[in-house]
Amino acid sequence: MTRTTWHTCQPMDLHSLARQWFIGARRIELQKLAVELGISRATVYRWAGSAEQLVGKVLASLVDDTFQQILRRTTSTGSKRVLEVVNRGMHAAYRFRPLRQFLAKDAQLGLKIVASKHSPVQERTIANLRQLLEEEVDAGHMTLPVEPAVMAYALTRIVESFLYADLITGATPDLENASKILALMLRQGS
Repeated sequence: MTRTTWHTCQPMDLHSLARQWFIGARRIELQKLAVELGISRATVYRWAGSAEQLVGKVLASLVDDTFQQILRRTTSTGSKRVLEVVNRGMHAAYRFRPLRQFLAKDAQLGLKIVASKHSPVQERTIANLRQLLEEEVDAGHMTLPVEPAVMAYALTRIVESFLYADLITGATPDLENASKILALMLRQGS
């Protein structure tokens, strides 16, 4: 990466570099990011907050990008579309080696970053699903027994509980059963 200076570096540069590091399974350390970007540690902390917050923002941006990619490749409608998007997203997260490596290093911190109520990752996942559900309901392709926000939250929590089962309970992640439960939830509102 070309070294930037304090007068050319922007918060997006920090985010971009942190994202590259995360994808490369490199630990996100604010001091090292500051050195690489040629900016002060104080500036990095002002822009990022903490390493934990920066990782959350990086993962949330990856969630958004992955969600949009999956949407572009999905042609079904209604509950089939929602289920396909959720399943593809769940499998993408499961196969994303940098995420699995990050979670393996510190499960408690990792779960806090990806699956807590204060997590930008969970927030973006719920928001993306809520928007998709609202679009499908508004288009008349499906009905829901609850508000889209409630369904988006429930779908997200089901995915998290099965996807991160190894970290939560020590059980093997079971995406097949997660998919069956998600289908039942969505079929009720079809």
